[in-house]
Amino acid sequence: MASEGRTRLTIDLPKALVEQADMLVRRGVARSRNRLIVEALERFLKDLEEAQIDVQFAEMARDERYIEEQLRIAHEFERSDWEALQLEEGLKRQ
Repeated sequence: MASEGRTRLTIDLPKALVEQADMLVRRGVARSRNRLIVEALERFLKDLEEAQIDVQFAEMARDERYIEEQLRIAHEFERSDWEALQLEEGLKRQ
């Protein structure tokens, strides 16, 4: 019986893949086949999400309006950034 919040699946895997998974379980690298598959799928999905974020950042880097806004914000904070740097440098010298 599947525990709450989970779905039981039946999947077909290549025999060599199952053998590798079993070896990892025997060595203690993974708690179980199931846990290994869950962790691998979670990692795969996280990697996909991070790749999508990277694509969005790359698009932002080419977006002229975004670049102009970032330059405007940086200009607005130049004085306070300089003051913070001077304060930090003064604290380091003491």
